[in-house]
Amino acid sequence: MGFKRYQRGSVLKKGSKGKQMWYGMWREDVPKPDGGFTRRQRNVKLGPVSELTNKAMALERLSVLMNQKPTAQLNFGELFERWKAAVVPTLKESTSDTYIYNLKSYIVPAFGSRQVSEISRYDVETFLADRAKKFCRNTLRGMRASLSRVLSWAVACDWIVKNPCAGVRLPLAGSKVKRTILTPYQVAALAAQLEEPYSTLVIFLAATGTRIGEAVGIKWSDFDGNTLHIQRRIYERKEGTTKTKGSNRSIPIPTALLERMKLLGEGEWVFRSQTGTPVDPKNAANRYLRPAAEALGIKLGGWHDFRHTLSTQMLKRYPTKVVSELLGHSSVQTTLSVYQHVDTEDFRAPMDEMTTELLCDVTKLKLAAA
Repeated sequence: MGFKRYQRGSVLKKGSKGKQMWYGMWREDVPKPDGGFTRRQRNVKLGPVSELTNKAMALERLSVLMNQKPTAQLNFGELFERWKAAVVPTLKESTSDTYIYNLKSYIVPAFGSRQVSEISRYDVETFLADRAKKFCRNTLRGMRASLSRVLSWAVACDWIVKNPCAGVRLPLAGSKVKRTILTPYQVAALAAQLEEPYSTLVIFLAATGTRIGEAVGIKWSDFDGNTLHIQRRIYERKEGTTKTKGSNRSIPIPTALLERMKLLGEGEWVFRSQTGTPVDPKNAANRYLRPAAEALGIKLGGWHDFRHTLSTQMLKRYPTKVVSELLGHSSVQTTLSVYQHVDTEDFRAPMDEMTTELLCDVTKLKLAAA
């Protein structure tokens, strides 16, 4: 039994008894990405006969699908190339680099040959569920955001009807890099273990809480006396703007620290390699920082541990707003939710105070009862 043609499309029942399924077919004019139209036949699964119990219900389901806007014939790999050409020039370099890395490394290998109109929410969810076996939740979030960004652009271009990433939740996965809150002794030990300029760089990071990209991007021309104006960062060995507008800030550098920095010698960049270029954070971490930490028995997540250490210590002594602006956060909520760490020792003082008060009250009640 074949399809019968109707102006409103046609439906067909297939399958063995008890497992029959309704299918629908229609023809439509589909927009080409470069302009113009092409005629395409659409064949879709409408649902089981147990749900659509008669032909009229199947035709009604088909009419709903036919009223949707036709989607362009374009695979994800082609969409990605178009997005790079049109959208990437409008983005901040560090932002576009992150998107492109996620898309090239994870998304295009999985969806590159797929027609964009055929990528469903189920496809996105199963893709993320499979990657959750290997990657942490933060990496999965980057994958979802990158895929969603490109598909949202396809919706805006009228090439697909809706973004299948909308409403997709992340699966359970491992946690992100665990940060170590260092003691002053551990920071001093690391600095003593390292050669210059990495020794002073460690002290600078621990004392100021700057991001590593901001620190290696400091020039001597950024100083006005003892005040440092942070206005750039180095990302993937390229000079660029800071992460956010709030990251552009001025901080006073203690005299003792500034004098030590001056001992690094003259040059355009404060923390520089032997060739005079800014220190490469990845290379420095792998060749110097991590080996020094391992030799001292310190578990170190990376350069960012110094930033977390300072914020945690300062939040115990100073107003949140002061700490947030020193770190260059756009919101105090980021400071509190991400950069405040609590350990067991932080419970000791309030528990001691409460226990003393309770025992004192119990003693008073016993004496009064006697």
